[in-house]
Amino acid sequence: MWKTRLALAALASLLLLVPREALACATCACGDPTLTSMGTEQPFAGRLRLATQVRAWSLASGQPRVDGIDLRELRMDLSVAYAPVPWLFLSVMAPLQARSVQDVSLAREGGWGLGDMEVGARFFLFRDREFSANHLVSVLAGSRLPTSVTQTARGLPLSLDAQLGTGSWDPFLGLSYTAYAGDWSFIASATGYLPTRGREGFRAGASVLSTLAAQFQPSPAWALRLAVDGRVEGESNQAGVRDEVGSGTIAYVSPDVLFSPVTDVVLQLGVRVPVFNQLRGNVRPTPILQAALVHDL
Repeated sequence: MWKTRLALAALASLLLLVPREALACATCACGDPTLTSMGTEQPFAGRLRLATQVRAWSLASGQPRVDGIDLRELRMDLSVAYAPVPWLFLSVMAPLQARSVQDVSLAREGGWGLGDMEVGARFFLFRDREFSANHLVSVLAGSRLPTSVTQTARGLPLSLDAQLGTGSWDPFLGLSYTAYAGDWSFIASATGYLPTRGREGFRAGASVLSTLAAQFQPSPAWALRLAVDGRVEGESNQAGVRDEVGSGTIAYVSPDVLFSPVTDVVLQLGVRVPVFNQLRGNVRPTPILQAALVHDL
């Protein structure tokens, strides 16, 4: 009996020496326990992230009894990002939208389906350490694609306000800086869009989107994030006629809660509240409700 036990113990010891493929979560692989939303993560070769974000918002423009328009939209963005090498993230985003527009005559029209997709590449130009970097500098480049729906479910053409995108190729270029300091992390970014002419001779105005954010994470399971998001947009143009409605500057304060119920899953809940509005055309946006789910594979 003791010989049998000794043989089993020897066999178990040999099995322990057999090398196996190492498996680790995304936090372990990048050495950074910070909970991150899509597009703010640390890279490592082979990192794959899937995300979905839902946003609900509305706005009113014009004079209520003269040329007023009320627009409402529910939008879900489906995103995938992959890092083939440690210094590059490739991403694709497909928006699914449901939009309704009502004018001063109470006439209503709506469209739903695929919006303008977006493809991008984020190049990491600087990181102070290969593992668990404290400072990251990256450049983002890509374009929106003319994939949005232009007709109702019955095949009727939608007005420009009811369409789910501009139907144009809109290249963009951005710069981002991220810093990590213990329980705190900070992000500063700016991205410029230069739209081309799309459907019905419409060309959206050039714009710059910016974000300043601070995040405090007292626990591996949850974090608090506060950001100031801004947008500066130029005048649009339709068939050579300039239109200043919607152009100007607007800024939002965006508080968020990030929660990780299980490893490699992050749930983000928040709201974007307009606090500074200098948009022309008497544009009056409401707060934007948003929720996101990110999963590392």
